Amino acid sequence: MRNLLLALVLGSTSLLPARADTVDIQLLTFNDFHSSLPSSLAMTPEGPVEAGGAEYLAAHMDRLQKDNPRGTLRLAAGDNIINSPASAVMNDEPAIEALSLMRLDASSVGNHEFDRGLTELRRLENGGCHPVEGCSVPGFKGASFPFLGANIVDTTTGKPAFDPYLVKEVRGVKVGIIGLTHKNSLFEAPSPTAPLQGRDEAETVNAYVAELKAKGVRTIVVLLHQGGGQTGGGLPNQCNNLAGPVKDIVAKFDPEVDAVFSAHTHNAYNCVINGIPVTQTSGFSRELTRLNLTVDRATGNPVAAKAENITVTHDIKPNGPISVLRRRSEEEAHRRLDKPVGMITGDLTAARNAAGESTMGHALADARLFATSAPENGGAQIAIQPPYGGGIGGDLYVSATGNDLPNLVTHGEAMRVQQFRNALVTMTLTGTQLERLLEQQWCGQVTARVLGISKGLTYTYDNAKPACDRIDPATVKLNGTVVDPAAQYRLTANSFIANGGDGFSVLTEGTDRVEKVRDIDAFESYLRAKSPLPAPALGRVTRVN
Repeated sequence: MRNLLLALVLGSTSLLPARADTVDIQLLTFNDFHSSLPSSLAMTPEGPVEAGGAEYLAAHMDRLQKDNPRGTLRLAAGDNIINSPASAVMNDEPAIEALSLMRLDASSVGNHEFDRGLTELRRLENGGCHPVEGCSVPGFKGASFPFLGANIVDTTTGKPAFDPYLVKEVRGVKVGIIGLTHKNSLFEAPSPTAPLQGRDEAETVNAYVAELKAKGVRTIVVLLHQGGGQTGGGLPNQCNNLAGPVKDIVAKFDPEVDAVFSAHTHNAYNCVINGIPVTQTSGFSRELTRLNLTVDRATGNPVAAKAENITVTHDIKPNGPISVLRRRSEEEAHRRLDKPVGMITGDLTAARNAAGESTMGHALADARLFATSAPENGGAQIAIQPPYGGGIGGDLYVSATGNDLPNLVTHGEAMRVQQFRNALVTMTLTGTQLERLLEQQWCGQVTARVLGISKGLTYTYDNAKPACDRIDPATVKLNGTVVDPAAQYRLTANSFIANGGDGFSVLTEGTDRVEKVRDIDAFESYLRAKSPLPAPALGRVTRVN
């Protein structure tokens, strides 16, 4: 790393002329793929252009690898899945299949890899059919590449839950690839991830750098699912006042780290931090990063580097097998997404009244209560729907039909509303804990996070009172009866806030937890049972002042 640092300080970031005592290694990387089989738009110096899409990303990597056929590695920095309804309805199997067809060597995990829980991530990693929905991709074999997660530790063993790094020999040079995600990834996961725990990024990287050095590895790169952004904006190959977590994290890295491919913030940049090249693309396959390293054969250390973010343009023949995969997947996805699930007779929207209520928030809470009230599903008496974490992804309108007839709701529209497919957790809380939960809608929050609440629960809050003391417990009622502070109540919440997300920490105290239903299944079963569904009346929450 010392010679590489010298080259960067001297302003020489271009590839040195090839010599017999050096070897050229090319790293082709991208981040935040997010199941982006279709294309989108990318920003270039000439303006926005159509770009991205898995078949074009693969084609550009194939083109670039021709520059160094035997000296190229293909890497990704996490969040390979989630965020595409067409792929989500097929449990993201097409995305993993596309990445395998791209011949990835390795990927770090990102926070979204954990969205559907550890069991489902293992299935995407190792193959096999979904336990309920079967295989969307016939004979799904899982990823052909390893997921790296150096800082995700199994607390029962104290060991990494994933491989922390991979060593690849490239043209006689050992290249160490450390992969990790940001330390709070598991707190953002809407599905259960116990017994996993995230650890500090810099401490983790430095520990594995030492381990790699002990094994004789001197060329070391990091796939880090954490990032930053250019202050005031900038183009993909600029570095205008980089800010964000990545800056402080990389500043603590062992100087033996030779490059960092960052992610998570969807901001493209091409920077150098403490002599280490640090890049990111904007995600969704719009760009890919090419980093050329010139490595001294004798020491195994890079002596020069050149990084470039390249737009994934469409002026190239797309990858044939991935094109076929995309077309077939889209056809099957649309067939599934267009399936009717119910009808509504009133608009369900996230628009809020003065008290913070919304018709969609209350309807989703009612659906959760409906789906979890049976004893075998949790025995819920109350259900809540947050507006943010694991929250409301869209509106459903009757007016879209242009008349007053009930409006059809499809599976695709329902998935748009409940886009994260959270597990629902039913737990026991005391009346005191329930009142604390309601106070946490304001307590410690920058803005109010008024929950959707199921029919039967009512309360009043005074907006003029201090943020953590706005509710008179005497106004908190269930089916017209004041909630008893000492009594126990069964409440259902989505797993993200059930684990303390969005500041609702009191939910971590809930006992006798039951998880049997996903939020999307609850919503669709409610639509089918109550169709045509009217919009719920507001007035469950009363605001004073």
